[in-house]
Amino acid sequence: MTSSSSSSALPSLTVGSRSGSFALESRSILLEQGGVRRRIPLEAVEEVRLDGVRRPAVEVVLTAPAGSSGTVYRVDCRNAASATAFVDATARALPARDVGTPREDGAARVAVLPRAADRNRRSPRDRLVIAAVLAPVALYVGGLLVLIMDGDVLGVIFWLLGLKPLAFGLLLYGMAVKNLYDRWLLRRRGISVLATSDHTQGKKEIYRYVDAEGVRRFFEPDHAAAPVSLAPRQVAAVYDPRRVERVKAVLPLRTWVLRTIGVGFGGTSLLALGFFLVPYQLIELLSR
Repeated sequence: MTSSSSSSALPSLTVGSRSGSFALESRSILLEQGGVRRRIPLEAVEEVRLDGVRRPAVEVVLTAPAGSSGTVYRVDCRNAASATAFVDATARALPARDVGTPREDGAARVAVLPRAADRNRRSPRDRLVIAAVLAPVALYVGGLLVLIMDGDVLGVIFWLLGLKPLAFGLLLYGMAVKNLYDRWLLRRRGISVLATSDHTQGKKEIYRYVDAEGVRRFFEPDHAAAPVSLAPRQVAAVYDPRRVERVKAVLPLRTWVLRTIGVGFGGTSLLALGFFLVPYQLIELLSR
């Protein structure tokens, strides 16, 4: 979902996960991993490649003298499209070298950067996310303790069993709301494109398109997207010019109808069961 490169300048791409990240800078790659920030000059890079079976990963291999192996930095990625775009863009930016040209030890050119004093501080958004996660956990544990202290064995059993349907129901509705929000934004300010099947990553089929700025981008469309053509295989899509990772394939009306029915029936049923098994037990106990 991240772009690869433009014809005039090195693109500002980043790829990774919570375990670490790579970011393209001016003639270098910035690596953040294990609490350490490193700047790797492109001249010290021998190869950038994709790896990983279950989950995509990007590996940056440094140059090394003949007879020795180059240092390898590896970062797991959140999605295959982002990893592919990063590898493609970096490969085009690497300096051309002949096979027989002597190599230096690229690790010697890697610079360890100081960390800013406030980088370890949590942002207000991070604190809000942590609070949003901890609050329901505290309420759940607190309710369970109240039932245990009251000796309500049946209530405890229901409380434990009800967590699964409640969590799945909330997750289903949360995903539906997030998807509707993204598509509402795309309807307001999105740009329509035709995306063409480019390659597969495991079981995922990755599509490419060129945005209004002439930049090639990649994403994985919804499997329910109806193809516009079969040779080559294309789908209609809409992307957000303000946030390029937000891109969605256009879905047929019947898909919207079926998914609305599915979320309405399945999500509501799970939530109803979950609310009966979890909070209702506590409400009944406190109202005695």
